Amino acid sequence: MKVRRAYPAGLEAVGTDALPMQVPLMRSAPQRFIETWVDAVLGFLFCVVLPIPIYATAEPFAKEFGAAEITISVTALAYAIVWYCGRRLDAYPSARLRGNVGYMAPVAVVTYALIAAILLLLRLDYSRFQLFGSGLLALLWVTTIAQLRSRYLVRNYAVMPRRTIAAMPMLPTCRWLDFADVRRDGLRVDAIVADLNTELEEGQIEELADAAIAGIPVLDRRHIVEMLTGRTPLGGLTPNEFGALLPSRQYLVVRRLVELGLTVLALPLLLPVLLVVGVLVRLDSPGPVFFLQERVGRRGQPFRMIKFRTMFHGAGGPSFTTTSDARITRIGRHLRRYRLDELPQLFNILRGDMSWVGPRPEAASLEQRYVRDIEYFALRSIVRPGVTGWAQINQGYAHDADEMRAKLEYDLYYLKHCSLWLDLVIVLRTFAVVFQGTGAR
Repeated sequence: MKVRRAYPAGLEAVGTDALPMQVPLMRSAPQRFIETWVDAVLGFLFCVVLPIPIYATAEPFAKEFGAAEITISVTALAYAIVWYCGRRLDAYPSARLRGNVGYMAPVAVVTYALIAAILLLLRLDYSRFQLFGSGLLALLWVTTIAQLRSRYLVRNYAVMPRRTIAAMPMLPTCRWLDFADVRRDGLRVDAIVADLNTELEEGQIEELADAAIAGIPVLDRRHIVEMLTGRTPLGGLTPNEFGALLPSRQYLVVRRLVELGLTVLALPLLLPVLLVVGVLVRLDSPGPVFFLQERVGRRGQPFRMIKFRTMFHGAGGPSFTTTSDARITRIGRHLRRYRLDELPQLFNILRGDMSWVGPRPEAASLEQRYVRDIEYFALRSIVRPGVTGWAQINQGYAHDADEMRAKLEYDLYYLKHCSLWLDLVIVLRTFAVVFQGTGAR
């Protein structure tokens, strides 16, 4: 379609020879950039600058570079790391867990502990009170800001066409407005959401061009729904999008090296736990300690997944587990509740059958049925299956067709956005789910 000469939203030509008169009607993207830097600067003042008079005995940086100067420098560095990680983790849908404490507490503890360890190794003098006090302030700041942002910072979106509004997710942080009403009433919006899979009416393409020239983001409806819900909608998915589901080779190599290194380092801690759990399983009921089941892995290749046995040996029944399943042993119910039965899968990780994070592998018999009945289900096998995954922490256990379609949408989102940051979100949320003991069967 031919696009006419477009004026930015809020500019009205007063004549053929006159310059347009600017009437700002919509909020543009740079204001989000300003919000980010206001957050960063105020946090720096609160976490780093404000405590200086409490511990500094003289004016910092006035003479030599001593303990006070070292403390201020490393505290600023630690705050920057924690703030940056907080913004990255907060960017993913459903990434907030009880005010974001579940994510930021481990990040803050690890960051400040590593810096303290480096200072100790270098034998540098510093204020421990200031360093760890700043850590508490940084954790308080990033979690409070994330909570306030999630509760009170409402984004306004202009939607085109009007009928698309009914299909948008109802979220407390989003307000969906009709594009025509926004233009007529001069309302400010953060972005424009257009259903680009439908045939837009005459003139609507030109209106989108006007908005883009004015610096207002124009987003596809599928993109914004995916960004807000953490699910890639199956409706409208086309073969053109399959390429976006392929993770980069660099990411896969780096992730494999990281998970192998972490698994080897964790073995001394996990082996005693495996030994204790194995003894408990053996004493609780007769039968083998481990349960091996054929699952479908990367690129559809079968492998034998290892778990602690949680059912009575020889118990028949379906491949899936039901609520209050009578086949589960007494100790097995506790193992399932806290996911301890999954620990032996670290040997699957070392063998290359699985990763710590990825789509959960299905039993071979169930996989065949899901691939037959649910379109695009086979795409889950693009990457190695995981001990935990994006679908597991957001939805939990699934079995029937509707639940599996929702699970597939979560898995496709993970494939499109997989990164070490998203993997970190999944791992941290998995720890929270395990400690709470929720969602198990």
